[in-house]
Amino acid sequence: MVRSIRPVHQCGRVSTLKSGPRTSPAMDTMRSAGKRGLVLAPVAALLLSVAALLLGNGLLSTLLIVRAGHKGFSTGAISAMMSFYFAGFTIGALVLPPIIVSVGHVRTFAGFAAIASMTALLHVAFVEPIAWMPLRLITGFAYAGMILATESWLNAHALPSTRGQLLSIFGVVSMGSWAIGQALLNIAPPADVTLFLIVSLLISAAVVPITLLPSHPPAQVEQEWVAFRDLVLVSPLAAAGAFLAGLAIGGFWGMGANFAQSIGLDVGGISAFMAAVLGGTLAFHWPLGWLSDRVPRNLVIAGAALASAASAIGVALAVEAPLPLLLAAGALFGGFGIPIYSLCLAVANDDLPAGRLLGTARGLLLLNGIGTAAGPLIGAAAMNIVGPGGLFLYAAALLTLLAVLAIARRQPRRANQAKAAPRSPSTPMITGSLDTMICMEKRAQGVRD
Repeated sequence: MVRSIRPVHQCGRVSTLKSGPRTSPAMDTMRSAGKRGLVLAPVAALLLSVAALLLGNGLLSTLLIVRAGHKGFSTGAISAMMSFYFAGFTIGALVLPPIIVSVGHVRTFAGFAAIASMTALLHVAFVEPIAWMPLRLITGFAYAGMILATESWLNAHALPSTRGQLLSIFGVVSMGSWAIGQALLNIAPPADVTLFLIVSLLISAAVVPITLLPSHPPAQVEQEWVAFRDLVLVSPLAAAGAFLAGLAIGGFWGMGANFAQSIGLDVGGISAFMAAVLGGTLAFHWPLGWLSDRVPRNLVIAGAALASAASAIGVALAVEAPLPLLLAAGALFGGFGIPIYSLCLAVANDDLPAGRLLGTARGLLLLNGIGTAAGPLIGAAAMNIVGPGGLFLYAAALLTLLAVLAIARRQPRRANQAKAAPRSPSTPMITGSLDTMICMEKRAQGVRD
């Protein structure tokens, strides 16, 4: 069953109220400039904040795995620790949207940034698996709040003619910052407190642009929900793809650095491997989205899944190969695999009416989050059974299954595209990545930060 509260605006279309719509000055600016092309000024401060935020998170995620390895944490403990992060993220995605509605985007972002900054420092005080697990849960919960605020902010300022460009820029900033965060691992020894201080400083710095620079946070809209059963029945490929991609890619997010450490790479090699996977995403993200607007999306998903599966097998076979070969295979794995979630989101947008896009996106986010939380645990078990390469063989099996499902699923006519400008899907952050679609515009007296 679908439970909904009628929003006063739904994806840019005004509901049947007697008085006319009133929009924010920022939205009026975006509309007036829409014919001229993409305008970044209303979201420039937000993108700067996102860059600092994900620099810190990219460094912290790899730092914790390397530090845990040095401290002798078992593979099972490390995988459980990372799964707690994704569990916290999933819980946050489920329960935090009302907070954004209540206090606004800027205060939501700033408040959870403070929580994430403090939590990063607590990892230094309590270097035990039993302590790090709840800390990772809290961190994931905090990042869910910040990502929800960020993506709803971007969607509120996006126009049909520029949405693909804006969200692609967001994806490049996100993945690029995360990749650079891996390189920061070389600044100081992982056993030292310096890197944890840098993480805390970066997360704290993320608050500065959106609070001190001119910014245009959006008005709020009310929410609607779509049950998992309805989502699976209406858009089975999107639901299956979001879950399977979470299982496959979540294993990498949680255990990728541990895999690199297990095959004997030093700190520089670990950061290079993680950065290569994310760099591949930067290279392939836009072309896959562009292609999916022009050919059936199920075929693009199938092709991307097969290419990522083949690359994952290549990574598993290259554990003793020269480092450049391993990096190349990793880049292809990430380049084709990480964008799959956003392609599935685009499929759901095609399958469902516009009035249910918000609930659909939230349902896909939860399915992906559940898969991402379970991925490190299953990936760690595969590593224990097969060896380090088992992590990527496990991912290859899931991606191959997804490709089969995508080929078997006949692509319906894109009813939504017949009436709207083409949309290019974007990478959700999770990382990664996640389009919450708390959209679009202000109606009457909206709440402002």
